[in-house]
Amino acid sequence: MTENRKLIVVGQTPPPYNGQAKMIQQMINGLSDEFDLFHIRMTYSDSVVSAGKFSFSKIRHLFHLIHTTRRALKENPGAVLYYPPASPNLIPVLRDILYLLSVRSLAGKTILHFHSGGVSEFVRCRNWLKPVAMKAYGGPDMAVELGRSCPRDGEFFDARNIRVVPNGIDMPPVTGNQKSASGNLRILYVGIHTESKGMFDLLETARELKQRGVTFEIRTAGLWYTDRERCRFDRMRKEYELESEVLTLGQKTGEELQALYGWANVFFFPTFYPWETFGIVQLEAMASSLPVVASDWQGPKDIVLNEETGFLCPVHDINAYATALQNLANDRELGRCLGRAGRRRYEQLYTANCFIRNMKQVFTDICCL
Repeated sequence: MTENRKLIVVGQTPPPYNGQAKMIQQMINGLSDEFDLFHIRMTYSDSVVSAGKFSFSKIRHLFHLIHTTRRALKENPGAVLYYPPASPNLIPVLRDILYLLSVRSLAGKTILHFHSGGVSEFVRCRNWLKPVAMKAYGGPDMAVELGRSCPRDGEFFDARNIRVVPNGIDMPPVTGNQKSASGNLRILYVGIHTESKGMFDLLETARELKQRGVTFEIRTAGLWYTDRERCRFDRMRKEYELESEVLTLGQKTGEELQALYGWANVFFFPTFYPWETFGIVQLEAMASSLPVVASDWQGPKDIVLNEETGFLCPVHDINAYATALQNLANDRELGRCLGRAGRRRYEQLYTANCFIRNMKQVFTDICCL
């Protein structure tokens, strides 16, 4: 069979600066010289906090995407359609269903890349939705998942082939962190600020550390998902007398974000986000030679090697989080050893070259089927 290397890539690129958008941009940059690639950019959301929320502009954009994709597929017969299903919320899932039912019949082959895991569990629990969802998502030629601990979306939707491809980033070594043998433990959190990402567990852990007499600073970078959560956090921080220890800095990118990784001694990621699949911020931390203290949850458990590159703690176990951080405060050499091991693991598995090489193989294989 003649190999058709035409790819129609539909997906968000930054902004917003979330993992999925970064990975799709990186994939496009890395594969454009290898394939006849046409990118159709999603612009449903301009920030991570607007993702999954209804607006009439998103409806207009959906029909624009359908029209543009159908035209591209008609102009490129047999092309491979690449599409990243949305998070498992009703409005995004209905949007996916309408889009896929409108365009898939024109594609030579289809790749579904499940950056946001769990849509299969969402559909499984809604009998009224399952028949039409199976018609839309079902039987893709390839499903790409991010890790072994992620929901098995490809299996549920009867994908003909399933590949696990971890994300990867380019980040040079960060100098300056962890050099001090004394002083406050410098703890960093990066990500959306919401309860399920562990922001209130972070605050409870800070309270426990202070009660234990540990000297520390916590800085967080990211946008609040809701004003109500921000107000609740500020109220609790004041009540716990942590206003000088815990600083929320807002969204940071580029050199400002890299400077924060250079400032820190340890990265803290106490997520229990229901649709967690990876967490690129953990790669950024490991690339910066930081030990990672994270929840033993889908996503982190694929990346962090417990007691080798950091510590995995039971979800919501404030005592375990505090103990892991206290151990790093008391033994700075332990933190340096874990951080160096994390950097090596990043270089072996999670660089941008690793990700692009793996995705190149996915596309090459699907084009040859």
